[in-house]
Amino acid sequence: MLYDQKKMEHLKEKYPAGTRIQLISMSGEADMPSGLMGTVDFVDDIGQLQMKWDNGRSLALVPDVDNFATISKPEHKQEKKCKPHAPLIGANGNIFNLMGIASRTLREAGLQDQADQMCNKLIVSGSYEEALNIISEYVNFDEADQPENEAEQCNMKME
Repeated sequence: MLYDQKKMEHLKEKYPAGTRIQLISMSGEADMPSGLMGTVDFVDDIGQLQMKWDNGRSLALVPDVDNFATISKPEHKQEKKCKPHAPLIGANGNIFNLMGIASRTLREAGLQDQADQMCNKLIVSGSYEEALNIISEYVNFDEADQPENEAEQCNMKME
C-alpha cells in the first residue's frame, strides 16, 4: 500500500522509533497472537511499521490492514527543547550549504534520525523561507566563525 508524502510524514510522527504497540490481529499471520507486544523500529518508505516483536519476530505492521493499539511513545529529545547550536549566521546563505551545516551539527550531536528527517523535509520544501523555518525546528542558529579580515584567513598576525 503506497501513501503520499503527507501521509508518510504523519505515520512517522505518529509511530516514532521506540513506540510500544500491542497487536490485536495481523492479517494472514495466525501465529502472531493477539496481545503480543512489540516496539516500532521505523516506518519504511511504503508506510509499514517495521517492528521488533517481544517474541523475537520482526514482521511489519500495515496500518490500514492490521489491528493494533499504541501503548506508549518514546520521549522526544526535540520536546525538551535541547536543540544543538549550528553556526549558520554569517555562513554562505545557499540553502544546500545551510542544510549541510545543520545536518552535520545534528549528526555530531548524535541526532542522526533528526538530521535525516530534516533533510527529507527540506528537499520537498517550497521556498527558501520554508526551508529556513524547517532548519530552525531542529537547530538553534548561531554565529559562524568567520575571520575578521583577510590576514586572519591566511593565519597572519597584523601588528
